[in-house]
Amino acid sequence: MLDALLLERLRALIGKPVEYLGSACRVIEVLPAERALVLECSNEHRGIQGNQYGDASRRVRQYHTLPLFDDNEQLEPLIEIWLG
Repeated sequence: MLDALLLERLRALIGKPVEYLGSACRVIEVLPAERALVLECSNEHRGIQGNQYGDASRRVRQYHTLPLFDDNEQLEPLIEIWLG
């Protein structure tokens, strides 16, 4: 689990605009049990969502789930930057 102070700082990022892989995104969720952040990207390059049969049905925003920590259990540098 995450310590309370870090979790509070991460939750303060919810709704904040960030840049990820050259796209304008915003943080929409902190997943403490998974130790991850969820981003919603609002760029023009929307992904195609398939229906239950696998047929392309509509364009949707892209979402990314980012791990909070690297292999050495250090906070990911990009997330550190976002936290300020």
